[in-house]
Formats: sequence, C-alpha cells, structure tokens
Amino acid sequence: MRSKWARISCAVALLLMVAGSAAMASSLFGTNYNLGEEIQFRVEDSTTWWWGCCACEESVVLGWRVVNTYEQVVYSVIHDAPVSSSLWRGSWLQQDMNGLAVAAGQYKLYVDTSVGTLSRCFTLRDPCGCNWGTSWCASSCTSCVCEDVPSITTCACKTTLVFVDDCNTGSFPFFWWGCNTCTSTTSSSCSSCP
Repeated sequence: MRSKWARISCAVALLLMVAGSAAMASSLFGTNYNLGEEIQFRVEDSTTWWWGCCACEESVVLGWRVVNTYEQVVYSVIHDAPVSSSLWRGSWLQQDMNGLAVAAGQYKLYVDTSVGTLSRCFTLRDPCGCNWGTSWCASSCTSCVCEDVPSITTCACKTTLVFVDDCNTGSFPFFWWGCNTCTSTTSSSCSSCP
C-alpha cells in the first residue's frame, strides 16, 4: 500500500515540475511576434485541484487593452455586455486606436474578467529592423521587462490568459527548446519582408 502512494506522489510531483518548467520557459524567453502578425488570445478556466473548497463558475470577459512600456493605452476594447470566457477570443492587428500600425517594442496585454485583471507581456519585433546578431536585438528578443499576471487562482478555480498558438511552451521534454519565434526568423537578409 505504501509503494502505491509513493508512486502516486512521484507522479504528482513530476506533473508539477513539468507544468512549472513550461511556465518558466514561457516567461523566461517572453512571447515574441513579428510586426504585422495578428495576435490572438483567450481566457481559460480550470480547476487546480479536485478536492477544492468551492465550485468553479465560468469567468466572463469585460474588455481588454494593450499598453506600451509607459502604461499608455495603445488599443482598448470594452464589451457592451460580459462575454463568457469559453466563447470569447481576442484578436489584435497591432494597430492603435486610430488604425495606425504600432512600432516594434514591448507591450502588455490586459484582460478584465469577472475574477480580476489578467495581463501578459509580449514583444513586437521587426526582423528587418536590425542585425539579429547584435546584443540589443538578442536581448530584446529573449527578455521582457514588465511584470505580468497570467493567472488568478481563487480557492480551486484558476483563470489564465493565454496567447493562441503561443509556441514558446514546447512539448515535453523540449520545454527549453520549444519553437521560439525569435529563433525561427533570425535572418537579417529580409528575404521575407515587404
């Protein structure tokens, strides 16, 4: 009987390490997009443990906004009525409120939900704007200076803001070598640029 519980404990510990490694890999390398890419995101609700102290209700999305490094609002959406998180998906075309393209740099996405405000940091990069061998380009590619709140946990209920098709969280055992948009387009020849 004791060995059964030991195996279960080891399995749970392994799962927690796997999940922690994936989250750390994502935050360590940041989330990067090329200029002009559509950025899609959603809110996911989950139960963090099954013996929780309460029943989880689905969160609703009230609105969202993108801010620059100075916390100035670049783009904002406020919904007329709350939208169920299971039905909602956000999308940003990298334009400001006037429809003009935003510049390369670091930004933060805020999503207001019924459980609180979630946020995720990301970087917009211009693959043709500089030589990716320089230290500035390398550091802007792999770091994010802002602090984010990617999830809120209340009792057994967890609400998380995720980027759709965020390939920075590779698959086991490749968490650290997951598809990173920074390394997938490192050419300075600008062959894919307009």
